[in-house]
Amino acid sequence: MWLEKKAVENNSALQVIFIIILSQFFFFSCLLVISNLQINLRAYFLIGVCLVILNVLSLYLFLLVLKSGKISIYIPMLSFTPFFSAIYSKLILNEELVFIQYIGMLFIVVGSLTLHSSQFNSQTKLSINYNYLNNKNLLYILIVSLIWSLTPVLDKECLKYTGVYLHGFLQSCGMLFLFPLILLNSNKYKSTLMKKMDYDFIFFLIIILGFLTAFIQLMALQYVFVAELESLKRGIGIVLSLVFGYFIFKEEVNLKKLFSVIIIICGVNFIINFTIFTNLQKIM
Repeated sequence: MWLEKKAVENNSALQVIFIIILSQFFFFSCLLVISNLQINLRAYFLIGVCLVILNVLSLYLFLLVLKSGKISIYIPMLSFTPFFSAIYSKLILNEELVFIQYIGMLFIVVGSLTLHSSQFNSQTKLSINYNYLNNKNLLYILIVSLIWSLTPVLDKECLKYTGVYLHGFLQSCGMLFLFPLILLNSNKYKSTLMKKMDYDFIFFLIIILGFLTAFIQLMALQYVFVAELESLKRGIGIVLSLVFGYFIFKEEVNLKKLFSVIIIICGVNFIINFTIFTNLQKIM
């Protein structure tokens, strides 16, 4: 989260999106060398096109919220993605978690909400309640949360019809085509995209992590349920952000943060243990 925010502080959201998409296109293109290039195009096409559109839309909306500088107020909205993913995966993939894994998901959501509860003072709550429909950033982050819950489900459905490398290539290729098609009709967007970028350490991290995030998720989807993956991403990501914040950025760690982390770790532990157990049952 902090990485994307740092990137859009000195560059436009459009530029960061373009770099992320371009990095994925480059690396997945290289991986095509070891791909079998098999695909059921008729079954893949419609789902793949929808996925491209959703990925571009959600990435753009998320970076717009980051650009606003008030992302800490809206982060808790993203905590509910595991629950949305559980609903989507049940409806589309017929994936069913065991009861204790839902408890783990609940722990992660409660821990995240507790961690960010200080961002919601009474004035903020009233502002959100009375201006909900007029608050574009709140609407954007809600849409992002719903889309990010759905995209891994669609990714997993696509992987039934092709391999990871070809799927990653087709998705990045589609986004690389769609992104300019939608945005470059406007001179404003064109000038923003062509503006000189700051090529610093954050820039190169965006290139590498932009690819690794997509690649590792696609690989993991072959072995775990979507809701399990989303819960682990959310829980482990929050814990690591606090660790990096403390050791690298010297951010304060108080009792509330430690309590939140303990709750999240308990939730992650529930999900991991029962993921291993259910996978062993499948093998046996």
